[in-house]
Amino acid sequence: MMINILVSAQYYENYNTTGEGAPYWKPKGGVDFCFPIDSDLVLNIPSKMLVDALIKMVEEQSDGHSLYEYIDHEVKFSKPIVVEGLNEQLMKELV
Repeated sequence: MMINILVSAQYYENYNTTGEGAPYWKPKGGVDFCFPIDSDLVLNIPSKMLVDALIKMVEEQSDGHSLYEYIDHEVKFSKPIVVEGLNEQLMKELV
């Protein structure tokens, strides 16, 4: 069965895009990555091996303008339950 691993990462933006001098990375917030994986594999590999692979794959998404740094991950065996109506509920609270 295919499941997902959700990875939280810090996103940095390079403010020195001139190519002269060292990059100037500024943190700009969080970003999430989703990695599909077979459930049997994720349950049978050492945790360190999984984390090391996730760190490497997140870092590989970086380029000269954007940098991503692994923070944490969560294994999701099911899809999220979507609940509509938050906008309406908040609007009721404001009135």
